[in-house]
Amino acid sequence: MTYLLQFCGLSDPLQLFYLEQKSVPSPADGASAPGPIYAGFRPFQLDDLLGWALDTARGRRWDGEAIQRLVLDVWMERADVIRQWQLRLREEPSERLLVAGIGTQRDWEFSCEQLLRA
Repeated sequence: MTYLLQFCGLSDPLQLFYLEQKSVPSPADGASAPGPIYAGFRPFQLDDLLGWALDTARGRRWDGEAIQRLVLDVWMERADVIRQWQLRLREEPSERLLVAGIGTQRDWEFSCEQLLRA
């Protein structure tokens, strides 16, 4: 299975809450809503990102080793971009968070399809 990790941008906690609510399991069937899972970070550090990604993997029954490799590979490959996000986050008001999303390729496709239908 292919997993994708994206850094979405800076947001206030309320907007992040709305994003997170779209990925909460349905009480009726316990299944996760289709689409990526989002989280906010401040500060933005590898340990926090990796911990969240592994917790997400467990919750969605994804391959934990593949998720760990993904996060580490993305962190190394996008080091310059990550540094820019970290610097920009320091300039933002203290309540702003850097939002990241993780999901399968199908999760991201579903998310994009939903945007086009809106």
